Amino acid sequence: MKKILIYLMIFSVGTIFYSCDKPAPTELIDDVDGELEVELLNKDLDDYNIITGADTSGITQDLTGITNLISVSGIKITANNKTGFISLAQTMFFNKSEPIKYSDGRILAYRTDTLGIVKFNGIEANVVPYRIKYRDMLVLKDTLIGYKYQLYNFAGPLGIPDPFYFSYNASVSFEFDPSGPGKSFAFNIPTPPEIVGQVALFGHRHQKNLEAVLTWNPGTKKRISIIIGVIRPGQKSSIPIYKIKTADDGLLRIPGRYFNELPLERFEKVVFTFVRSYEGYHRNEIDELLASSQSIHSIVIDIP
Repeated sequence: MKKILIYLMIFSVGTIFYSCDKPAPTELIDDVDGELEVELLNKDLDDYNIITGADTSGITQDLTGITNLISVSGIKITANNKTGFISLAQTMFFNKSEPIKYSDGRILAYRTDTLGIVKFNGIEANVVPYRIKYRDMLVLKDTLIGYKYQLYNFAGPLGIPDPFYFSYNASVSFEFDPSGPGKSFAFNIPTPPEIVGQVALFGHRHQKNLEAVLTWNPGTKKRISIIIGVIRPGQKSSIPIYKIKTADDGLLRIPGRYFNELPLERFEKVVFTFVRSYEGYHRNEIDELLASSQSIHSIVIDIP
């Protein structure tokens, strides 16, 4: 279980990472299984100042356009033939009157507020610091932007024992009781079926012939996301490279060109993250809330 705890560090729980470099435009390719939508998340893997890690909740979008975010996730991380299980629930209320900006004036994020009591499945969430890491004018920064509500449960002997358990293909109840003006409100967040992935990696990095075949239990008529990242020797955090959207049909062949053009000699492990998600908007008297739920399975593999 110690190895699993190490690899839980691959994803920094609830932390969004930002960079001054914008990702390349979404690239559409044709594959034997149909059209894939491939987004390049990091384009310069030789840059040792690159911001590493990913949000465990599976949220990769720009949050500057969102007023409030509610997210619940059921997460599995598999490494060395062992799997750790995490249940995560979090809420962020962004204050659009308090932007945090890069040196050139662009908006990085908004500060967050704590506005009352949040409960998931009747359990009161903890109020915890909310930090972001980003690069500004080549300088790495770590900034506290406020606080968020969170419940976190890792099913292991050294886990965090918040009594929140994510239920697949069901729902999670959300309740909010404001400390100031406004009315309490509540609703249920539907959760997707559990996703269980498998990865077959063929070839060798030195021969430039790596390919991957990904399989999983097909679950919905919608699309899923697969995030591919790499880990440097001696490090615990991954660098996300690609985000692929594909049909939830249980099979994806990833062409070798997506691996063999990378400087894989500088990396030790590759991470495949399967994400099946639902999201929808809810409105109260004042604000709009984005509610998102995810089933996530990350698989860590040594690069042959």
